[in-house]
Amino acid sequence: MMDQVRKEYGDDSLDGLVSPSRNNGSLEVGSLEVEEEYPSSFAPAKPKNSALFYFATLQAFIIIYRIEVLLGATLAISIGMLVSSSSKHHHKKGGAFDAARINHDYTAVTSKYDLDLGSIDHWCLNGSDNSCHCEDPLKPMSKRSSQKWSEQHTENTKVAQAALMKLLENNDAWAYDQYSEGLDDTWIDSVDDDWVDGEGARFGDDDFFYDRFAEDVDWGTDDYMDRDDGFGVPVEKPVDEERGEEPAAAKEEKKPATTKEVKKPPKGDRRQLGFQGLDVVFIGDSLTEQRQGTRMGKSVADYEGIKEVFDKTFTKSKGGEVNGIAMGIAGDTAPNLLWRLINGEMPFGLTPKVWWVGIGLNDLTIKQCSAEVVLLGILRVVEEIQNLHPNDMIVINSILPVQRNSDGLLEHLGKNKKDVELTKKEKNLQDNEMSNKRSHIDFWPSIVSINNELRKFATSHKKVRFYNADNIFVEERQGAKYMKLNLMHDPVHPNLNGQKKWHNAIKKKLAEFIKDME
Repeated sequence: MMDQVRKEYGDDSLDGLVSPSRNNGSLEVGSLEVEEEYPSSFAPAKPKNSALFYFATLQAFIIIYRIEVLLGATLAISIGMLVSSSSKHHHKKGGAFDAARINHDYTAVTSKYDLDLGSIDHWCLNGSDNSCHCEDPLKPMSKRSSQKWSEQHTENTKVAQAALMKLLENNDAWAYDQYSEGLDDTWIDSVDDDWVDGEGARFGDDDFFYDRFAEDVDWGTDDYMDRDDGFGVPVEKPVDEERGEEPAAAKEEKKPATTKEVKKPPKGDRRQLGFQGLDVVFIGDSLTEQRQGTRMGKSVADYEGIKEVFDKTFTKSKGGEVNGIAMGIAGDTAPNLLWRLINGEMPFGLTPKVWWVGIGLNDLTIKQCSAEVVLLGILRVVEEIQNLHPNDMIVINSILPVQRNSDGLLEHLGKNKKDVELTKKEKNLQDNEMSNKRSHIDFWPSIVSINNELRKFATSHKKVRFYNADNIFVEERQGAKYMKLNLMHDPVHPNLNGQKKWHNAIKKKLAEFIKDME
């Protein structure tokens, strides 16, 4: 046995130990003989592999603590799935253009009810769901807490109503010389809204009454007459002091019009009457408000020239070939524009040939919404217009590029002109060169993705068109795409020359779109 010990442990391992001597199955220690409990031939051997022992221990642990083990395993699986999902949302492997790709198909959308938040892969531009200030793209959202915003919205509402009234005055179908002065809001807006200006009529005598729910209007009866609707400033009636009633002259003046005095309007959808003179209504954010010469309602010297160019291009009385109006508010997102349209900027009866929609840039650059959320917001606006104006054409303007670096470089072009993202060496503009409201990152891949989906959507809908402004503001050179910085006032807004070129291009395209409608 001692020889075996020496073979396994070496002679040095026996230093300081007393060597026991073997005597026929007994051990001798000192002068004592101790009988072995087991003969050497039956002594249990030490297991060479302890894996079985550990497996048995683990099995016993699982049996004893089975509930705790089950809960722990469930927690571990959940954490693993969360980490895996998070990594997928960031889409790091495919590059910026692959990360911005919208995988859900929205071309089949025909109503606002077809839009679903559940289809959104991620809400925020960086791939997460809660690191941005993104709003619900399907819900109208106002900024009434901002006085400047409210004032500009009120101004836009007046622009829309004034355009409507001017068109009604020039409409031959309504041959009544006092009609425009007496047009009641219930005919225009579906509700009486005299409270807007606080002093009764917004357009003069606003008490002209028309029962639009009557199936067969008798134009000489109370269905159609001039009377106080209760919302305007009360009219003091002259009273005959002796008899306590109105004088005969006053009664004669208030005699209801007869069918000979008033031409009954032709049958059909009254929303389609009298609006042949308005060709286009531009709605959107600061890029649209530039055409009004203001920013958040305040006049801007650099925008005065833009307003002058717009008026000359889109006002026939000033030399333009078409008539158009612009209603924009700086900083607005798609939900903000949706609220504005529902609350006054798309009044009942305002039916131009074309609605030109330019929105989405602030959703992306300020709110930092993902490309899919921005797309849903734009489509929600389009569907709202289509719902109320099914016969009008809607043109969706592409989201314009945003300058990222001093050269205006947007992307490299790989083999077969494949989109290739910018390198890390191509840094963003300095903080003092960008608005502090916008993130200083590369938005171009997301802009490309959104515009591609808008093009697909427009192709699938008869009354919708997509207009790509890249032909004006983007150029290819040296194997890459660049912004034309000479057309930009700042990293986001076109300057006078840029808006002039844009207006001319829109005017030509608008003529094509209107011709398609005929």
